[in-house]
Formats: sequence, C-alpha cells, structure tokens
Amino acid sequence: MSRRNLIWKIVRTLLLLAFCIGMVYPFLWMMVASITAEREIFDFPFAWIPNPVNWDGYKTVWIKPVLGFSMWVYYWNSIKVTFIAMTGALITCSFAGYAYGRMSFPGRNVIFLMLLATMMIPYQVVMLPNFMIYKELGLVNTHAAIWLGACLGSPFGTFLFKQYFSTIPMELNEAAEIDGAGHFRIFTSIMLPLAKPVIATLIIFNFIGYWNNYEGPLIYLRSPELYTLPLALKVMSEDKFFIQYAGVMAGSVSAALPILIVFIAAQKYFIQGVTIGSVKG
Repeated sequence: MSRRNLIWKIVRTLLLLAFCIGMVYPFLWMMVASITAEREIFDFPFAWIPNPVNWDGYKTVWIKPVLGFSMWVYYWNSIKVTFIAMTGALITCSFAGYAYGRMSFPGRNVIFLMLLATMMIPYQVVMLPNFMIYKELGLVNTHAAIWLGACLGSPFGTFLFKQYFSTIPMELNEAAEIDGAGHFRIFTSIMLPLAKPVIATLIIFNFIGYWNNYEGPLIYLRSPELYTLPLALKVMSEDKFFIQYAGVMAGSVSAALPILIVFIAAQKYFIQGVTIGSVKG
C-alpha cells in the first residue's frame, strides 16, 4: 500500500469513527442520564460514570402509576399492537409479493405500478379520510385502528418480496408443478424458506415503525388504559408533578431496548435483504 493510500485510509477511518460517535452519543447520554441523580444530569462537564448510580428514574417509571395505570400496561399494549401489525403485514406482503413476482395475470404490471405510486402519497394526506372511515366502522378508541391498516399490506413490503421472488429461477416453480404442487404449496414449502433475508428486513423495519408509532395512537386512542408506550411517555414527560428528566430518560431507554434486541437478532439477514434484487427490476 502506497503512502498516499495509507494516509487516505487513516483519514477515512477517523472520519467514519467521528461520525459513528456523533450518532451514538445521544443514546449513550440517555443511558447514563437514566441512572444519574436529577441534580447532576445537566452538570458540565457531564459525568459519564455516575457516582453513585441512581435508579430512582427507573423506579419512578415502572413503580409509580401513570394516569392510574402501571407502565407495564402501556408496554403490553405496544407489544400487542406491534406484534399483530407486524405479523399481518408479513403475511399480506409475502402473498402479494409472490403473486406479483411468480404469477402471470392480466394487468399485473399496471396494478403493481399503481401500488408503488401510493408510496409517494404522504401519510398526512390520507390521515383524515382514514379517521373518518375508522369512525364509521366504530374502531376509534380501539387498538384495531392502529394495526388494521398494517394487516392490509404495505407497498414497501410488497415491493421487497416481489423483487426477491423475481430473482429466484422459475425452474423451481416448474419442477414443483410437475410434482403436482400448487401455488400455495410452492409458496409455503419453497419460497418462504428462501425469503429469510426479506422477512428479517421487514421484521426490523416494521417493528421499529409500529413500536415507535406516535401519530396513530394520538389520533385514535382516547382511554389511558389503551395508550401505547410512545404516547404514554409523551404524557409522562408533560406531567410536571410526576416525572423528572431521569425518569424520562429511563422510560426512553426501556422503550429503545426491544428495538436493539430485534435488530441484533435479525442483523444476520438484514443487509442481504435490503440489497437483494437491486440489480433486477
């Protein structure tokens, strides 16, 4: 390696390291602040090793009732809504992606392009129509208003599955059809086991999206016992008689841990799932 290339490699590494530190810094500060005494959080310079470690923030969040209910209620609401929405989205998107990628029917390309066009419509445009529809269906102030739309499928998830299934040779379908397998058998026995990278990718994206969903619960939920974690944390942070900065940070850390766990568990297939089909339209 030449001297010039070595210098450039060192500079590039240092720049990337500085960028990574800048990205991780807020999360590290949040974690340390959650176990720091209230009066020491905004000290300068900030003490990265609290002495002593203070767990009052976590005790306040998890033991003291919020709006008359335990924090565990809001945590369970988020788990339930996220799991239903994520599972429904995976089922519908995988079926639709298989149909667009492996089956021939009149107007397939036109319908797929129309589906992709909906990705350019901002959520704020359809927010009011969706609310009116859910109101007429009697779904306002229910969790169904949060996960129902996800269970009907998403253009992004359908696009990922379609692109992935399009890269698999059609000879697999033909061989299975010769053996007497129908489309459902081919889908469940051949295609889904091969689609682990896409499934892992959508699990990460959907989990992050639905777990952190704040607008949906804010619009549709009225009863405190139905609040999800983001909405409950927002209410707590605005209640000056209940929470302190350490408690807000403790609640934020508690909300971020499941996302970190899901990402670590599925990262093996994540990059492969994002890049698959990128060279084949």
